[in-house]
Amino acid sequence: MGRPLILQYPMMGKNVNFAATTQPAFTSPRMNNVRPRDVLEYRARGGQRPGWAKAYNQHMGYVEGANVPVCAICQVTIVEL
Repeated sequence: MGRPLILQYPMMGKNVNFAATTQPAFTSPRMNNVRPRDVLEYRARGGQRPGWAKAYNQHMGYVEGANVPVCAICQVTIVEL
């Protein structure tokens, strides 16, 4: 049996600017959907990014039982006097 391999979590994030042999310390060329710090406690531990929650129950472009493609989206501000 060989000696144990010690791996460090890439706390410095993703870096695709270097070859594998010259990769900077605490970085990784292949990371997907992770963040180095806890969102709530800001502790240094690897974790998954939080998922997205639905903003609306209805599908966008839904008109009377037919799916219609969304043509334009804009921001609307309502000012009541």
